[in-house]
Amino acid sequence: MNTKLKKALHIILFTFILIGCIAAFPSHALSVESLASASDWSVGELSKADEYNLLTEKVQENFKQNITREEFSELALKLYENLVGKKIEAINTKPFIDTQNPNVAAANSLGIVNGVGSGKFAPDNTATRQELSAMLYRTLKAAKPEYDFSISNEHIFNDEAQISPWANEAVKYLYSSGVITGVGNNKFNPVGSATREEAIIMVKRMYEKYVLLAEVVYQPGRPVTQDPSEKGGNNIEVSRGDSFANTVDKLKALIKPEMGKPYQWGATGPSSYDCSGLVYTLYGKLGIALPRVSASQSTAGVYVPKSELLYGDLVFFAADGKNVNHVGIYVGNGEFVHAPSTGNVVKNSSLISGYYQRTYFTARRVIR
Repeated sequence: MNTKLKKALHIILFTFILIGCIAAFPSHALSVESLASASDWSVGELSKADEYNLLTEKVQENFKQNITREEFSELALKLYENLVGKKIEAINTKPFIDTQNPNVAAANSLGIVNGVGSGKFAPDNTATRQELSAMLYRTLKAAKPEYDFSISNEHIFNDEAQISPWANEAVKYLYSSGVITGVGNNKFNPVGSATREEAIIMVKRMYEKYVLLAEVVYQPGRPVTQDPSEKGGNNIEVSRGDSFANTVDKLKALIKPEMGKPYQWGATGPSSYDCSGLVYTLYGKLGIALPRVSASQSTAGVYVPKSELLYGDLVFFAADGKNVNHVGIYVGNGEFVHAPSTGNVVKNSSLISGYYQRTYFTARRVIR
């Protein structure tokens, strides 16, 4: 085989490999063509929603088109998955006679969507603004039942009387949260329609509020430094001084030799640990007696919001969004030390991105 023919074959082979790689790793970015159908003011927010993996297949074009009940129920389910940090498996139940969409069935099973009567869902009906609010509110309540949903400053719209009783609480809560807005002249227009781009932006705001920017458990109308398990509690101030600094220095010295040791379920050292075993042993050496398991450790000390974490605070995680199943030690710069799981070792991980950002639940201060 001559040299020119070999080069030609190599080029062809490389081209096929390159095409295969592109196909294997598709871009999730919205196309220029699809974004051309969006309003100028919404393009950046739609792109960000896509980056957050909040979009469903049906709403990735014709953004000025009014959104249907079926389309929004799928968006709400996608939001729920992001709030709880796991994929919802398809279910076989068929609660409605006018749609066989498994996503609608799943959303119904979670209490996110309801029918319109006579066994129907009306999937193709345009969703009203109050319906969108109710679905969003139910999504949040289903995903984060531990939150305080009280409203301290209830807003009164000029068209208040037009809001249906079943949607009133949802509208008031989401408005006070900043997830939804009015339409001008202090009106909400509850029976008005919303476009796909408007609905997507509502979903994006909720995601940012309760996932990305959830530095504290959000309660509308006031800053919060309250543990979700202690509703009604007062804000807690913790005094710190030389004693605190000395204890932290001791903890730093204790952590260093444990780094890299293997995880072992039920172990409390000295050669291996599970997550709560590491915490139990290290704080025991500091003279701080803690319960043995992470769920019980999450009741020790005092609550501290994520935005106010200090070195040595205990950080807790809940894979299902409500039951603590993991613990670590905050070490600054958005990181914590922990014994993650079988096959892993004691190490640092990030609180501000990835799995542990999504499953972060609460924090406690036990060094005072």
